This record gives sequence, C-alpha cells and structure tokens, in this order.
Amino acid sequence: MTALRNLSDSTLADVLAALRREAREATDNRRLVQDLQVHQIELELQNRELRCARQALEESRDRYADLYDLAPVAYAAIDRQGLVTQMNLTAARLLGVERESTGDFYLGPRLGPGDAPPLLAALARALDSGAEEVLEVGLVSAHDRQRVLRLLIQRERQGPGAAGPAACRVALLDITEYQRLTEQLRERERDLAQLAHQDPLTGLPNRLLFADRLGQALRRARREQRQVALLFLDLDGFKAINDSLGHLAGDRVLQEAARRLRGQVREGDTLARFGGDEFTLVLDPVERAGDAALVAEKLTQACKRPIDLDGRPLYVTLSIGISLYPQDGIDVDTLVRNADAAMYQAKDQGRDGFQFYTADMTARAFAQVSLETALREALSLEQFVLYYQPQHDLTTGRIIGVESLIRWHHPTLGLVGPEWFIPLAESSGLIVPIGAWVVHTAAGQLRAWREQGLLADVTLWVNLSNREIRTASLAEGIAATVAESGLEPGALAVEITDIKSVADSESAAENIRRLLDLGIEVAIDSFGTGHSSLASLKRLAVRGLKIDGSFVAGLPGDEDDAAIARAIIVLGRALGLRVVAEGIETRAQAESLKAAGCRIGQGYLFSRPLAAAEFGAYCRRG
Repeated sequence: MTALRNLSDSTLADVLAALRREAREATDNRRLVQDLQVHQIELELQNRELRCARQALEESRDRYADLYDLAPVAYAAIDRQGLVTQMNLTAARLLGVERESTGDFYLGPRLGPGDAPPLLAALARALDSGAEEVLEVGLVSAHDRQRVLRLLIQRERQGPGAAGPAACRVALLDITEYQRLTEQLRERERDLAQLAHQDPLTGLPNRLLFADRLGQALRRARREQRQVALLFLDLDGFKAINDSLGHLAGDRVLQEAARRLRGQVREGDTLARFGGDEFTLVLDPVERAGDAALVAEKLTQACKRPIDLDGRPLYVTLSIGISLYPQDGIDVDTLVRNADAAMYQAKDQGRDGFQFYTADMTARAFAQVSLETALREALSLEQFVLYYQPQHDLTTGRIIGVESLIRWHHPTLGLVGPEWFIPLAESSGLIVPIGAWVVHTAAGQLRAWREQGLLADVTLWVNLSNREIRTASLAEGIAATVAESGLEPGALAVEITDIKSVADSESAAENIRRLLDLGIEVAIDSFGTGHSSLASLKRLAVRGLKIDGSFVAGLPGDEDDAAIARAIIVLGRALGLRVVAEGIETRAQAESLKAAGCRIGQGYLFSRPLAAAEFGAYCRRG
C-alpha cells in the first residue's frame, strides 16, 4: 500500500485499467490476486479523495474562522442564562473583554439598567420557538460611556443527536452613532416644521398654521352646530415706532405685545402672527358674540400698559375686528376678510377698541377699492387741480400769503374735496406722487403769476401729509422743484398737520431741518387740535402755526374759543412764529383776532378757494 501511495493518480488509473483487462483472461488464482490489487488501488483512490475533501473542509473552516473573527459585525453565541460561549474579535472589542473569557462572561451585568431581563426573555423565546428576536439594549463600557446595541437573536442549528439547542447566535450591532444621527435628523425636521408653521420672532403660529387651525375649527363647528369667533388685531401707531426708533425696537415691541396677548387667551385658542404688526385669534368655541367682545376688551387693556424700551416708555394700543362663524362667513378667507374690514372700522372709530363685522363694511370696502383704482387713474389722466385761497394782513388788507388746496375733478362725482380722498391716498401710498405733483404745479403757477406782475413778495404754501414728510430726500426734491421753476427758496413753504407723529419720527424731523436750512419755511396747520404739543413744537423748530378754524368759529362771543385763540397767539408771538388764523367768515371774527394780536387771517370773509384764473383776477382787483 505504501508503494501505491507514492504513485500519481494518473499512474494508478493506468495500472487499474491494465489489471482489469488482464483479469478477464487470467486463471482463477491469478484473477483473485488481480481483483485484490484492483480493490487496493480503488481504496487508495477513495482515500485520496477523502483526504482532499478533508483538507478543503479544514481550509474552508479556517477561512470562515478568519472571516468570523475579522468581520466588522460583532457575533457571539449566548446561552439561555446569558453566558457568552463564543464570540469573534469584533464582539470582544465591542464588549471590552478578552476573547478567551468566554465560558465565564455573562452579558446581562454589562447592560444598562433594566435591560438584562428583556435579554434573557428574548433568548428564551428564540430557543423555544426558533423565531428571530430583535432587541435594543444599552451597553455600559469600561469608561461608563453608554452605547446602544441592537441584538439580532437566532437559535443555533442543532447537530445530529443533540437533545436541544444550547445557545443562540447573536449579532451585536452598535447603533449609537446611527441613533445620534437619526435624532439630529429628527431635530432638523422638527426645526424645519417649526420654521414652516411658527413665526420666528414671536414664537406664535404663523399665517399658514393659523389658516389650518381655523379650518379645523370651522369643520368642528359645522359638525357640532356651534359658533367660532375670529379676532383680527392690529397695533396702532406701530409704523411710527419702526420709522422713528428702528426695526430692532419694533421687533421688541412685537415680542412684548405677543407675550401680553398670549397671556390673555385660553390654551385651546389659536393666537397667531398674521404678518407685520397684525395678529389673529381664533376663539373656539364661543357661546355668544359677547364672549368675543369680552376677550377683545381684555386684549386692548393688556396692551395699554406702556412698554419699557431701555427706560423709554412706549404706548401701543390695539384695534380689533371681529367676525363670527357662520353669520359672517363659512370659510377661512371670508372670515379673515370680514374681520380685517371690521378692524379698519375700529381704526376709523378712533382706534384702541374693537368692532364687529357688519355687511355694509364689505360694501364700503368694495367702494374703497373702486375709489383707489380711480385715484390711481386720476393722476395719469390729470384730473387733479389746485385751488388757491389768500392770506391777508388783518391791518392793511394786503395779500401776504397764499395756500394751495387740491381738488379732484371726478368724472362722475364732479369736484371733490381733499377730505374725501386724501386719507385713502395716504394709506395707499399714492399721496407721495400726488404731493410731488402739487409742489410742481404750485411752483409753476406762482412763477406764471409773477411773470404777470402778481404776488411778487408773496409766499405760496403747500400741504404735506404725515407720510410725505417722512419720505427720503423730500427737502432736496422740493428745493430742486423751486429752483427749476426759477423761484427763490422762500417763495414756497409747507404746512404739516400731524405734529406728534412727525415729531416722533427722526426721518421727518430731519426733513424739516433740511427744509429750513434750504430756506423753505415750515408751519403747523390746525394747531391746537389732534396731537399738537408744545414739546413737539420745540423739537421741530418750525417757523409758523395756524389757528384751527374750530377756535375761530365761536369768536367773538365764545369765551373759551377766545381764550384758546389768545393763548395760541401769545405763544406764537413769544416764539417769534408766523401766526395765521383760518376759517374767518365775519368781520367781527377778524377784528377780535386782530385785537388779540393776530396779524394774518384766511377764510371766506376774504375769499373762498379759487381756481388759478379766478385767483389771478382776484389779485388784480387788489
């Protein structure tokens, strides 16, 4: 047999074939010997195959062992009691133990608090049922750093004759980093969702989330046959704060207002920032309209307290419009539109209050839209015209000033006064181009009169709105228009009305200073009414003031009017201001004012406002 082992496979095959040929022709004894030799050769070939197969199996086992040890995934065999009977190198490193410690290493004590019992239960279920178990546990390392493992537990296959499975094959996946990244992703998604539905400045729901909440409230109300109230809130005077103190101060006011409003609403109600200085509040449910009124009153009271801004108290009030479901609308857009209309009605009623929506508000809103459209067309179609009213020296009767007054030749309504369209022009922003037209037209007309030998030393006054006086480069624009008309700077002068808002605006105050520096006089119209104040008068350093006609109407008989008129005249003269009394209709009023020290008068006693041609004729008559 030893000799056979030294032969190659091909040689043995040749010998085997030769013996089989000879066996067919050999005698019995010879055949017996040859059969034995054939059997020996066949056995040798079979042994060789077995040895090759065993070697291949050993090599495969070694490769598997290498792959098992060097695999990036931790594997271990764990029995029913949690004893680790086998593990690869990756598992040993993950668990922080020596690989040779298998046999006396229990996994349970290394897990986080409360994780050992679920592990043993999962091992028992896998061993008893054969089903795969998945379990997440905490692993405490030697440095007390908590890691999170996901265990994939499978029952080991049973060998032949085995009484039952002894252990489970467990893959230990370290998902600590995966969980950290997943949590970061969830936080990012939460942040994005918050940005999509929350106002970043106030932390309140934004318009998108508000619309969704209101829609949900309306669907519930429709099912349950009940009411929902929508409050539309606007901060009065907020634009003046932004213009005078800057947007950072405005942001702080919005944040404080939001905090106060939030403190006045129920947990289930939705308070949202609608945009700019506007907020909305969904009251769901409300039993009756009076409940919404009570809430509106609470909100207005909460905002009346001054807001401390670096030691400077700021006063902000609320105008609120209220619409009710289903009376005022059955969908989100209608309720919002109607509450907005009611809010503007509250502003028209003096601000710092609330109004419920009524149907005629919609009619007025549509009329306003039509009016705004017509107003835009009026400028391009040259439908505006200036009328002029003289200002007379009450002693000599001489014309010493002229006020220009805008009118609108409406195609269907005829000649319309400024009180009918100027408020809309201001709110829509059209007042700025209209104001520029007034200055340009007035300057051109004054030059035309002077070329005719009229009004040589007379100043023409134009009115500027609160919005115009805040416009950047206003002073330079007026000065340029005057220069282009060939007039001296003092030939044109301006009047302003809302002195308090102007005084609170740094841009407006700066415009007035530049106008004065350029030689253009500035006066206060309707002094003694509205927001007139001595502090504002001092800060703006204007050169003139006009006594409002309401204080002139009662002269000379009304003692209160007489006292107020005298006080304004004395104040103006003490400050060296040009004082004009407007609205003079009788000779007695003129004499009373002249006796009180007023030098200049204006009113129907002298002339009504006249078109340019008529005014020229009036001047020629002397």
